[in-house]
Amino acid sequence: MHWKGATMRVVLWLVAAVAVLWTGYWFVGSRSVEKGIEAWAASQSDSGLEAGYEGLSVGGFPGRFDVALTAPHLADPMAGTGWSAPDLLVTALAYAPWHLIAIFPQTQTVTLPDQTVTLTAEKLLGSVIFAPGTSMALQRTRLSGNGLELGSTFGWRAGAEQLNFATAVLQDARSHEIGLEMLKVTPDPALSAAMPDLPSQIDRLHLDASVTFDRPVDGTAASTPLRVTAIEVKDLSGIWGDAVLAGSGRITADEFGRAEGQIDLRLDHWRKLMPLLVATGTVTPEVAPTWERMLDYLARDGGGDPDVLQLPLTYRDGRASLGPLPLGPAPQLN
Repeated sequence: MHWKGATMRVVLWLVAAVAVLWTGYWFVGSRSVEKGIEAWAASQSDSGLEAGYEGLSVGGFPGRFDVALTAPHLADPMAGTGWSAPDLLVTALAYAPWHLIAIFPQTQTVTLPDQTVTLTAEKLLGSVIFAPGTSMALQRTRLSGNGLELGSTFGWRAGAEQLNFATAVLQDARSHEIGLEMLKVTPDPALSAAMPDLPSQIDRLHLDASVTFDRPVDGTAASTPLRVTAIEVKDLSGIWGDAVLAGSGRITADEFGRAEGQIDLRLDHWRKLMPLLVATGTVTPEVAPTWERMLDYLARDGGGDPDVLQLPLTYRDGRASLGPLPLGPAPQLN
């Protein structure tokens, strides 16, 4: 029986030693997290940015690192953009600090050059997973929310009942798969009023795509911006009443960083969306009938269904066009 008592004492000593080591690891780790955030905020001025907060605390002992920020803010004074919130909680399991989970407050503010947009949400959660190690290579991201509403100082507002966004690195470490789904999207009331033949909510918006950068997405992106080299759209779709959009295609960056390629679009019951072109200022009321006649001709071309419009969105030589209709300059990818 004596050997059993000795064994028990050894086990107790081992448990105590592990507890002491873990406690030391947690307190050293929490202090490192705190110093890392302080150093990151201070270093943003080197990039012309402003980052800060009014309060910072690290808790969650013994199993997590819970970082609570009070009044965090990030701004680019030169671009006139910024983000701020009353608080932000970022948490990670102590044994897996490369998996971060962010719990956003119900209200956030986004500053744009010409307006300020307030985002409210019943629930908004985000997560980021990096590869273990010092490179901080991005593996996965996720953002999900319920009851989202946007309100602008310009007077417009919009919302969505549900948002799901996710990315995942592909076999080629430079490429990431991107998925986006929004359900029950409510456009601005003024926009809905201009669309009498459609319901007040867009049933679903969906995107399944992949983006390829000039190098893997890792910690170097903070100091050296990434360049987009290609975008592959597997499924771009939307359902707004009986107006249904479907699209797919591929775009690459030309030697000047401009979009080059084609997205094939199909739009069922396209006439119901014609008022959208006027409401958004894409075309003037005077030109809208001409556009509708041209689109009607294109829909009927070759004996097609007049209610179905199939056109390529093309980017070539720095210009964008929808079928034969010019749209202006092609967007810059990098």
